[in-house]
Amino acid sequence: MNLTVTQKTQILDKIEQYIETRFFNPLAELPAWKESWPEARGWIQASSGSEDFEERVKQSLARLRSSHVAFFHGSGQGVPAPYALNATFLKSDDAEPVWVFLDVLEGGVAHKAGIETGESLVAINGNGVRPPEMPRFDLGSTNELTIASRAGQTRSVPLVLPAPTDKGRPPMSEVRTVHARKLSDRVGYVRVAYFPGSAGDKFAFAYERAVAELGPIESLVIDLRGNVGGGLGSLRVMSSLCADKRPIGYNVTRKVADQGYRKDKLVRIDQIPTTKLAQIKMLIRFKILHRDRSIALFTEGLGERRFHGRVAMLINEHTKSAAEMIADFAGTNQLSTLVGTSTAGEVLGAVNFLVGEGYRLRIPIGGWMTWNDRLLEGSGVSPHIEARPSMATLRAGQDVALQRAIEQF
Repeated sequence: MNLTVTQKTQILDKIEQYIETRFFNPLAELPAWKESWPEARGWIQASSGSEDFEERVKQSLARLRSSHVAFFHGSGQGVPAPYALNATFLKSDDAEPVWVFLDVLEGGVAHKAGIETGESLVAINGNGVRPPEMPRFDLGSTNELTIASRAGQTRSVPLVLPAPTDKGRPPMSEVRTVHARKLSDRVGYVRVAYFPGSAGDKFAFAYERAVAELGPIESLVIDLRGNVGGGLGSLRVMSSLCADKRPIGYNVTRKVADQGYRKDKLVRIDQIPTTKLAQIKMLIRFKILHRDRSIALFTEGLGERRFHGRVAMLINEHTKSAAEMIADFAGTNQLSTLVGTSTAGEVLGAVNFLVGEGYRLRIPIGGWMTWNDRLLEGSGVSPHIEARPSMATLRAGQDVALQRAIEQF
């Protein structure tokens, strides 16, 4: 698709409008971006084709130096692996580095294709793949991946990616949100991939079913590695860690931040709406009465659970957004031992805006603060116990972080 000058102008006008009025990240280089934008517009207008246009827009947006910023077409082309394959990578320390699969989420695209943690991506459709360029995938496409096993043997893996959906929110390829199993008679394990939906009710039911299926466990490992975040469902995980209602943090939009606010006066959410009536009330509340996304979040007060005080939480650099909120809340309130590596530091509320010709602009419109007024964006959450995988442990099929977590019990 080749865009006309008029179409490019309309798209760029929309991008400018949304960034001027809705973009919010206290750490972003917004003034510098505004200063560079007029010149960047001319450079983008001179692009030679749609691919060049997209790349130039992305380069300009990168000057914001903000997480949760993206420009993409609804056709689902060029999607990063965490959102297309439900898997993350780690660069190997070999003389000639390769991308090694790190988090392969159960039930995801890569997992269904038989790919395992510790295996390496050698090529896509016969084209070699090497760091630092991160591999990307087109949704709705059929691919042939060349995979090197942990022992170094190569094989071809056919990979059919699902077609793009209208939602345009990560992950682009759906995956089962919760998996649970017993590690022993006393210890349960729950892996959470992401938090679908804005209301969080479906996730809350799935999470409770998973925990209930574990039976009367005494200790629990919650695995948030590779979790890309999502909606209100994260509240159920935090609420499951403590018996009472207590403050978690708050989100403020640009409008509220500019006007000034008190966190104790923000609209409060302390319950996931799990009935039709509750969902209708929330819809009215936030679509009609209170359309701004500035809120204060509190736990639900679900009562005592047998594993309280005996929880370990696995995190890494691919733990993002709402999953980081959980990790910070658990660590700050001494509700869990955090094991792994520091999280991504990408904790903003973002939405997609349609900007014309099938293109979407994703930008942050809210900044998340902990209840003690810390901004997690840009810093992330550090573990209590660092457990960093090595190439040797990955290729041996060893999960060092999980081993360290179990040792805490």
